[in-house]
Amino acid sequence: MLAISAKIELAPKDAAAYVAAAQKIIALTHEEPGCLRYAIAVDVNDANVIWISEQWESEDALMAHLAMPHIVEFMAFCGTVEITGMDVVKYDVSAAGPLVLPES
Repeated sequence: MLAISAKIELAPKDAAAYVAAAQKIIALTHEEPGCLRYAIAVDVNDANVIWISEQWESEDALMAHLAMPHIVEFMAFCGTVEITGMDVVKYDVSAAGPLVLPES
């Protein structure tokens, strides 16, 4: 399994347009083979920061996702907005399970 964590920082003038464009790709991405989780959220402390969380069954599923028409179109849109910072990390996950919180 692969996990992706991305932090996208946008110029204030472009944040709302980015969110509107991102909303259009969520449902389509959820339908893609190999998509285990795909979420985009606005940071509660900074409306100009967007967090993207993804989980994919495999590298092939992720690469197929990046070639999908709705993602190609979204990436082209991203070239029209001012992204002031970006940090994207891909994790190769060998095991996953629930987090059990310690008893207090």
